[in-house]
Amino acid sequence: FDRPSAPQQESVEDTDYREAVLADAASLKKLAIDYLHPEVGVVSIVSTARCYFDRPSAPQQETIEDAEYRQAVLADATSLKKLAVDYLHPEVGVVSFATARCYFDRPSAPQQESVEDTDYREAVLADAASLKKLAIDYLHPEVGVVSIVSTARCYFDRPSAPQQETIEDAEYRQ
Repeated sequence: FDRPSAPQQESVEDTDYREAVLADAASLKKLAIDYLHPEVGVVSIVSTARCYFDRPSAPQQETIEDAEYRQAVLADATSLKKLAVDYLHPEVGVVSFATARCYFDRPSAPQQESVEDTDYREAVLADAASLKKLAIDYLHPEVGVVSIVSTARCYFDRPSAPQQETIEDAEYRQ
């Protein structure tokens, strides 16, 4: 190794430095591969960790029935909260998912009348009905008149009834 054509020897410090640089380069290469290929996954040689759920200080696990009951109670509480908010805040309104159209708001719906217009229309129809009855009575005299009132004559108001004396005449006579 002392000949002039022999490769030059590195010192111990240079060798240690070169090995550290190569180790850093190898760890950076491994990190780059892990970053570029996440589908490879992590390989563990020895598992030294304890199970989180089986350790003595772990919180007690609830059963499936308890979890289902807790979910039902939380669902009830949520629906009660919604009802309370709906009751206390009527200004929010109701969100409806109904797809039916309103019968009165549809474009082909008849125009709505006010109360005054309805009353006026009923009065006009009543007048027209009475005029129709009068016209029928005039044009058909053979039908005759039907009277609902009693047809008996008053006994005291008939022309042949005896004349009644007044109270003053009766008192004078006594």
